[in-house]
Amino acid sequence: MEGQEFSRLRNLIGKSQKDLAVMLGVSRKAVESYEQGWRRIPAHVERMIYYIIFKFNSKSLLENQPCWEIRSCPEKGREKCPAWISKEGVFCWFISGKLCSAYRDKATDFYCQQCPVFQEHLQSLSLLPKEASCL
Repeated sequence: MEGQEFSRLRNLIGKSQKDLAVMLGVSRKAVESYEQGWRRIPAHVERMIYYIIFKFNSKSLLENQPCWEIRSCPEKGREKCPAWISKEGVFCWFISGKLCSAYRDKATDFYCQQCPVFQEHLQSLSLLPKEASCL
């Protein structure tokens, strides 16, 4: 995520840099640094800002199927999936961390931002243009 995108998302939720800093557990200066591109945005901060946006719009997301149904995950795989165990099929990307357990393989790590389920959620909230394929 780039600084401009971070700033755009902060504006979407209508928070000042100070308010967002409190929500993310970082300093206001850190938020300013992320937006200006002076500092790299840590993965946990990126995940948290998406979580906040999705939570603010969770009624829209409740209409979506859980990730394990969308991806047709086998029952055996579901038993080990933190998202399935916690019944957080909309917030699977947040619960599981940056790697989607359904897409994990030994050759490559599949980042949740590339996941079609995550992308569908972004598009359903009009956060991405329909033709966007990944962040």
